[in-house]
Amino acid sequence: MDVSLRAIEIKKRQMLGNLFQFYLYELSAYLKWNPNDDGLFQFHSPSLNKYWEKDDHFPYFIMHGDELAGFALVRLYPETQSVHDIEQFFVFRKFKGQGVGRQALKHLVNAHPGQWQIRVLLENTPALKFWTSAVGRMTGERYTLTTDIDVDLLMYFIFFNVET
Repeated sequence: MDVSLRAIEIKKRQMLGNLFQFYLYELSAYLKWNPNDDGLFQFHSPSLNKYWEKDDHFPYFIMHGDELAGFALVRLYPETQSVHDIEQFFVFRKFKGQGVGRQALKHLVNAHPGQWQIRVLLENTPALKFWTSAVGRMTGERYTLTTDIDVDLLMYFIFFNVET
């Protein structure tokens, strides 16, 4: 399977913002969001700018061959600055169940070895199943699963370490 990461250039920032609508639509099932009067899910679009303004933020398109398959937004977690955090991760439905997400995760941790965390909404059982399976397979089941508050949401936190 030909899965790769492509760093998102600033000129593709609007494209990421457009794709973010699909991601928010998926999350709306768990957070009970509704679109606004224009049919869009609201988010603070300028918040994506940090991915080109800060050296510790890394935006990627997930590619399957030459085809766009999703995106991953990685940063150093603000509270620790030593733990890589997948802030947002999205794979188009067409690619789900094909190993694209698992391969993208491997590429992410190889690009940024060290300590990692992944945060998952408590309500998002499919995401928790995916992440614990993908991380478990990659680390030989060496990860920690806890719950904690992130900003204002109780979330699962998956902690693991990968050195290359």
